[in-house]
Amino acid sequence: MTTERVENSQQGAAHPTDAEVRQALERIVTQAPFAQSLRLSKFLAYVVEETLAGRGDKIGGYSVGLDVFDKPDDFDPRTDTNVRVEAGRLRRRLDDYYRGLGAEDAVRIIVPKGSYVPRFHVRGEAQATQPAAPVDAPAASDRKPSIAVLPFDNFGATTDDQFFADGLTEETIANLARFRELSVFSRTTTAKLAKDGLDLRELHDRLGADFVVEGSVRKSSDTVRVTVQLVDAATDAHILAEKFERPCTPEGVFEIQDEMALLIAGRIADHHGPIGRYISRARRMGQSRLWETYAWISRFHEYYATHQPELHLDLRQGLAAALERDEDSSDALAAFSIILLDEFRLHINERHGFPALETSLAYAHRAVACDPDSAFAYHALAMVYFHRGDVVEFRTAANRALGLNPGHADMLADLGSCHCNLGDWDRGLPLVDRAIDLSPAHPGWYRLIPSCHHALNGDFEDAVSELKSAPIPGMIWYHANLVWFFAELGWKQDLAKELAALRQVFPDVERQVVKECDVWQLNDRLRGALFAGLRKAGLDVRAP
Repeated sequence: MTTERVENSQQGAAHPTDAEVRQALERIVTQAPFAQSLRLSKFLAYVVEETLAGRGDKIGGYSVGLDVFDKPDDFDPRTDTNVRVEAGRLRRRLDDYYRGLGAEDAVRIIVPKGSYVPRFHVRGEAQATQPAAPVDAPAASDRKPSIAVLPFDNFGATTDDQFFADGLTEETIANLARFRELSVFSRTTTAKLAKDGLDLRELHDRLGADFVVEGSVRKSSDTVRVTVQLVDAATDAHILAEKFERPCTPEGVFEIQDEMALLIAGRIADHHGPIGRYISRARRMGQSRLWETYAWISRFHEYYATHQPELHLDLRQGLAAALERDEDSSDALAAFSIILLDEFRLHINERHGFPALETSLAYAHRAVACDPDSAFAYHALAMVYFHRGDVVEFRTAANRALGLNPGHADMLADLGSCHCNLGDWDRGLPLVDRAIDLSPAHPGWYRLIPSCHHALNGDFEDAVSELKSAPIPGMIWYHANLVWFFAELGWKQDLAKELAALRQVFPDVERQVVKECDVWQLNDRLRGALFAGLRKAGLDVRAP
C-alpha cells in the first residue's frame, strides 16, 4: 500500500493511506472496549502492521499464536482453539466499537470472518457494501413494542459534557437494540423529531412509539450523574425513573459511559424489567394469573445472583404453593425447575433420596408446554438436559432459548458455561463474554469459565485476576480453581491460604472434586488440567 490515497477509477472507491490506517488503529485501541483488553489491542495492532508491511499473506493462526499469544513453537492451531476464539472476540469488539464510539470514524478496520488479514475502508465505501437500514422507522413486526430514545439533555458546562451525553444516547440505543423483543428507532429519527419539538403524544401518533426514554446528564470534575425516565407515549405515564451516579476521571470517562448505557438498557428492557413485563402481559400462553406468582418469580431472579440457601428454601416452598393455584404459569414452572436443579447440582437444601434432577426435568417440560415461545422455559430445559448428560438435547434446547432471547445475561452465561464445560469453547466463550458485557454488575460465577480459559492457555496470572475480580467464597469451583492457579504459579503463601479455605468448606475435597466434575460434565482437557494442578498442590485427586 502506498502512502498516497489511491483512487479506483472504475469503482470510485477511496482507499486510506498507511498513516490514516495507523491513526484509526490508535483511536480504536485507546477507546473502550479495547482499552480494557491489552491482548485484543495487541492482536489488532499485529495484524494491521503486518498487512501494512506487505506481509498479510503470512498471517495465520500459527503466526498469531506465536507472535501475539506467546505460544511455543510446537503450537498447533488446529487443536488449540485459543487464537480462533480470540479472533471471534476481536471481530465482536470491532462491531461494538463501530456501532458506538466509532460510528463516525472516517477510516474503518475490518477483520473478515474466516481470515486474520484486515481490510481498510473509507467509511462511505464500507457502508456501501451493506444494505442501508431505514432510518424513518424501526424494522420490526407489529407485535414488538417500539421505543424511542430521545437525545439526553446535557446539564454540564463544557463541550466534552455534550460529547458524553451524545455518546450515552447512542450507546443506550445500541444496547436496547440487542433485545429482539424490541423495535428501537434510530438516533437519526429521534434527534430530528426532538429538534422539531414533538411532544410524547405526537411521537406516539406519528411514529407509533409505545415507549419513550428521556434522560439527562450532569457531569462535574469527579462525578457523573445520569437521570433516566421511561414513559408510556400514549398516556404520558411515567413507568420508571432511575438515577445512576459514578465517580469519573477523564481517563475513565468512556468506560463509565459504556457501563451506564448497559445498566440503563438492562434496567429498562431485561426480561423482568418494565418492558419485559409488558411483553409478557401481551402473550396469550403461559401467563401467571396471580400477583403472588409474579412476586415469587421476581424473588427467583434475586436468588439467581447469590444462590443463598435461605432464599432457595423459601422459593422451593413458595413456588410449589403458587403453582398449586397458578399451574399454567410458564415462568413459575421454569423457575421451580431450576430451583430443583440447584438442589441437585449445587447441593442446596438437598433432600436424601429425592429425585431432584428428574423432577426438575418434568417441570421444565411443563414450562415449555405452557409457553413454547418462552426463552426462560427452554433455558431451564437446556440446563436439566446438560446435567443429565443429554448433550444433543441440551444443544437443541439451548439454541432454541438463544433464538428466542439473545439478550438475557444469566441465560447467556449459563448456556455458554455449559458449552465450554463440554469443550466447545468456540461456541460457549462468546456467550459468556456477551453476558459480562450486558451485565456489568454480574455475579461472580460468570468469571469461572473465562478464568479456566486463561489457565488452559497457560496465562495463570490472568486467570487469578479474572477470578478474583468477582469473588465467590464458599463455592467449590472458586476455591479449587484458585488452588490450581496458585500451584501452577508457585505462589506458596497464596496456595496455603486457599488450600485451608478449600478444606474448611469441603473437608473431603479429593472425593468432592471428582464428583463435581461429573455433575458439571467437565471435558477431559479441562478435567485433566485441573487434576494436575490440584495434585501439584498436594491433593490426591485421581480420575475414577
